Amino acid sequence: MDIEKIAIITPLFNEEKNILNFIQCLVDQKNKNFHVYFIDDGSTDSTVSLLNQNLKSNIFSYTIISQKNQGAAQARLNAIKIVKEEYCLIIDCDDSISNDMINNIINVIKHSKVDTIVFDVMMQDKSGKYEALPCFDESRNIYNGFECLENSIGGWKISGFMCTKKNIFLKSYDLYHTLNTKKENFLNNDEIISRLNFLHSEKVIKINSIYYYQYNPNSTTKKINQKMHYIINNAIILHKLLNKHPIQNKIDKELFSTLWGIKKYISKNNKQIQEKQEWVCSGFVAQTYL
Repeated sequence: MDIEKIAIITPLFNEEKNILNFIQCLVDQKNKNFHVYFIDDGSTDSTVSLLNQNLKSNIFSYTIISQKNQGAAQARLNAIKIVKEEYCLIIDCDDSISNDMINNIINVIKHSKVDTIVFDVMMQDKSGKYEALPCFDESRNIYNGFECLENSIGGWKISGFMCTKKNIFLKSYDLYHTLNTKKENFLNNDEIISRLNFLHSEKVIKINSIYYYQYNPNSTTKKINQKMHYIINNAIILHKLLNKHPIQNKIDKELFSTLWGIKKYISKNNKQIQEKQEWVCSGFVAQTYL
């Protein structure tokens, strides 16, 4: 397994408006010791043709993978399974990273036995302004995985964007799929995987590089989504997977918060929501765990 490079995994679905900026973000990296796995998740626009037109092998190494639409979480997993590198960094195409990100990650990997590396995160709101994601403890940069898991529940107080060992990603997906047996897209599967990565990590190091999370009004979690209630499934799965760990109160609150959020979502978008009975049934199922 290649420890001199890291794998960058980027799912793509109709990203023609973002792909050129994303390529430039990678070109701007001070350290080019990475291999990018672009996973086209059944795009129907010019994403792939723009990739082929604008990528040159001498800029950075890359692989383009095409698949039928399966959702971003499954696209990530399909790429993780084939990467040759030990560490995987997932970056969404509409986001960006500071130009020292790869260099700082590789420096940490070379000098530390680490399972997961996290970063500073700047969150963009709908007005275009950025706000820093708070970290639960800024006085240090080395944590254990469980305290990171604990502080990812009830509001993210640690970055869910991460560079993690391939074997940890696979272990997390395997555990998740014991309950999501059909590997369905419940919209925020990636958040569950990030938390399970923390669960399976002994040592987590935070670096000063920045992940820029861009506000995307077309995101499935931003626009009115007829499947938004699917996130209740992931709240239940997380509750089942973690209920034997000493954070019972937190995961109870997380499940309740998800239910309350969906209730408010229904109230706000009542006229546009179809299949309301399905939404209500999902809520009743979740309440049995509280």
